[in-house]
Amino acid sequence: MSLVRWQRPQNLGNVVDEMDRMFRELARFPWVSLPGGEFEWGPAVDVYETENEVVIKANLAGAKKEDVEVNATEEALTIHGEMKKEEEIKEEGYYRRELRYGTFHRVIPWPSTVDSENISAKFDDGILEIRAAKTEKAKGGKKIEVK
Repeated sequence: MSLVRWQRPQNLGNVVDEMDRMFRELARFPWVSLPGGEFEWGPAVDVYETENEVVIKANLAGAKKEDVEVNATEEALTIHGEMKKEEEIKEEGYYRRELRYGTFHRVIPWPSTVDSENISAKFDDGILEIRAAKTEKAKGGKKIEVK
């Protein structure tokens, strides 16, 4: 018995490429499935670090400061809240509906070790900005002499 080299059928290539594209598009929206079939969404974030701190900016346009909760552990930062719809519009006149309402939830792992006692949060113009001081261990570490 000899081995036969597998080749993708010609017509299957387009289907696989299209599925890859679809999954890449879906990955842009961090949906979270909840028990019972409901969905929460996670806001878009920027995460970066400077020499002394880790900065997380979350886009929460339309949310109110009192409806946002931020919690931190040694491993991650959690942003949770609710975006409330202020007006009712009949569905029949809609062409597109992309604004998100309802509860949101996002867990962001820290890229470096941070001091959980030295974290600040500011909410301005729909942007939540969290700044966490890095610990000495995360800033530069320790040089070990090789003997």
